[in-house]
Amino acid sequence: MADGSRRAVLVLIDGARCDVLRELLGRGDLPNLARWVIEPGGLTTGTTVFPSTTGVAYIPFLFGRYPGSVDIPGIRWLDRRGAAGSWREQWRAARSYCGVQGGWLNRDIAPAPSLFDLVPESIAICTPLTRGLRSGGNRLTFRRAALGAAAHYVGTYPALDRAVAGAWLDAAAESWRFMFVVFPGVDGISHLKDPFHPAVLESYRLVDRALGAFVARVRKERELPAFFVVSDHGMTVMRDHADPAVMLEADGVPTLRHPVHVWRRGARVATMVSGNASVQLYFDPRSGREHPLTESAIPTAILERLLALPAVRVAACRGDAGGIVVRTQGGRARLTESSGLISYQPESGDPLGLGGHVELDDRDLLARTRKTDLPDAPRQLLQLFQSRRAGDLVLAAAPGVDFRGPWEIPEHRAGHGSLIAEHMEVPIAASVALPDSPIRTVDLMPMVLERLDVTVPSGVVLDGVPFSNIVAATEPLVR
Repeated sequence: MADGSRRAVLVLIDGARCDVLRELLGRGDLPNLARWVIEPGGLTTGTTVFPSTTGVAYIPFLFGRYPGSVDIPGIRWLDRRGAAGSWREQWRAARSYCGVQGGWLNRDIAPAPSLFDLVPESIAICTPLTRGLRSGGNRLTFRRAALGAAAHYVGTYPALDRAVAGAWLDAAAESWRFMFVVFPGVDGISHLKDPFHPAVLESYRLVDRALGAFVARVRKERELPAFFVVSDHGMTVMRDHADPAVMLEADGVPTLRHPVHVWRRGARVATMVSGNASVQLYFDPRSGREHPLTESAIPTAILERLLALPAVRVAACRGDAGGIVVRTQGGRARLTESSGLISYQPESGDPLGLGGHVELDDRDLLARTRKTDLPDAPRQLLQLFQSRRAGDLVLAAAPGVDFRGPWEIPEHRAGHGSLIAEHMEVPIAASVALPDSPIRTVDLMPMVLERLDVTVPSGVVLDGVPFSNIVAATEPLVR
C-alpha cells in the first residue's frame, strides 16, 4: 500500500561535472543544495550510461533500465531495414533525437513502465521523455521547444533555465507525489563555451537559487519531499574534431550521416554520432539486412584505419562466437556474461585497463573499474549491444576529442558521450542516506519508488536497485 504523504523531487542538472559541483559547494556558492539535500543525506560520484548523452541518459532515471535494455542505442541510430526504402523511409530510418524526431524517443523505447506510469501524480518540467505522464503533467512544453531552439543557436540558456525555475515554483503548491525537473543550461552553455566558463558556473548557481525558492514555498504548507539532485553525464573541452564520416569520404567510402547526408547514394557506411564523443557505424546501410554484423564481417581495412586514429580510445563489436569484442590499436579482449558473473578476457594488451583477466559479480566489477579511466565499461558495453539497433561497430572517443567536424552549427567546444571517466562520472546528491558502495544513475528510479513506498509490479524488470539493497562491494569505492 503506497503512502500518499511521501513525495520526491528529482532535479537533473544536465551536464553537471562532479568536480565543478564540489568546487562550488566548497566556495559556499550552492548553499541551498548543501543545506536541504547534502546535509541530511549526502553527495557521491555515480556512473551514468553509454552513450553518455542527453535524452538517452535520462532513461535510467525514468525507466530504471539501461538504454540498450529498452532498445535505444544512442541519440542517433539507424533502422537497418528502413534505410533501404523510399526517400521518406530513409529519412525516418536515420533516427536523430536532436531535431524534429526528438519526440519519437518516447515511442521508440521498448514497452516498459516509466516512473510516471507507476506514480500517476507526477509533474515533469522540461524533459523530452514524457511517456506515462497524465494529462497536464508535462509542463513548459511549448516554451521548452521555442526557448530550447533559440538557446541552441544563440546561447540564451539562462532564459530557458529561468523558465524552468518559474514553472517549478508555480507547481510547488499543487497535488503531486513525484516531480522531475530538468535544467538544460549547464550542458548547453558548456557546449558553446567550456565546462568551466563563468556563464556555466552561474547556471549551477541559478539552479541552487531555484531550489531555495522551491523549498521556501513548500515549507509554508507541508513537509519537504525527498530530494535527488543528479546529472546525466559529464563534459570535457574538445580540443580537436576527428570526424570519421569526413575521413571515410576522403578515403572514397560514401558515408550516410546527419544532418544532410541521410539520403547518401551508394553509401557503404552510416555513422551515427551521440553526444559527439561516441559513434556507431553500420556497414552496407542500404542492404536492407536486419541483422547486425559480427567481428569477422566488419571490413578489416576500415576497422584498422579507425583503430589507428588517436581520437579513438576504444572500439567494440559483437563477437562471432558471442560476447563483445573490445579493441584498441594494440589490444583485444572479450566480454561475456554468464551465471551472474561478467568475464573480461584480454587476448592481447589490456583495452579496458583492468590488469588482466577478471571475472566478477556486476557490482564488484563496477567497483574495480572505478579505478580505471573507463568506469563501468564492461557493463555499459554489454548493455548497449543488447539492442539489435546498435551499430556493427561502436567507437568511444579519447579525452579532448569528438567525432563531429567543426562544420557543425554551432561548433561544439565541449562535449560528452564517451566511456571516459569525465563523461561517465556524475554527481548524485540526495537528502536520504547514500550507500558507501558505488551507485549508478539506473539505481535512482528504484530508490525513488522505495522512498514513495510504491511497489514494482510483478513481472516488471529493473536494471537498477534501491540504495538499501546495495551491499558493500568487495573492493571499496574510491571517492
